[in-house]
Amino acid sequence: MTRAAGLLVLPVLALALTGCMTMSRSSTVSALSADMAAMGKVTEVTLRRDAEIKVTPGFDALFRSHVQARLDRCAKGDRPLRLEASIASLDKANPAMTLIVAGKNAGRGHAKLVDIRTGKVVGEYEIGQTVVGSKLAIIQMSEAEEQVSNGFGDEVCKQAFAAK
Repeated sequence: MTRAAGLLVLPVLALALTGCMTMSRSSTVSALSADMAAMGKVTEVTLRRDAEIKVTPGFDALFRSHVQARLDRCAKGDRPLRLEASIASLDKANPAMTLIVAGKNAGRGHAKLVDIRTGKVVGEYEIGQTVVGSKLAIIQMSEAEEQVSNGFGDEVCKQAFAAK
């Protein structure tokens, strides 16, 4: 087996062994400065989403709480920031297809970090994450809104607050 073919097999093996595999499609529009990343703490999360996105009635509160919990782990400074999140798409796995073959939960959106003291945007990111799950992960895949919310928070942490 060639090295390239071996590298292609690794994600398939990960999916088979764990039931889930996460892929990121996030990117930086405008990076948070190193100083702000060290000093910043997200104290407020707002959410906008396209009206066509089908979610449960409690999704907005669930999203804000899950994202806030993730950000509390990575943004530990004392300078207050507001995360202005927007969700452009949210695709949920079809349970029948997940049981037979595999399914995916995917979310795409945008994140702006705003310095609450000045009102200025200090960081901006395109956020995208997909979780692919096999029939071994049918229970986890049924929690699409939680996965997308956690993934959004994780991606903001990775893009904005990870040590560079």
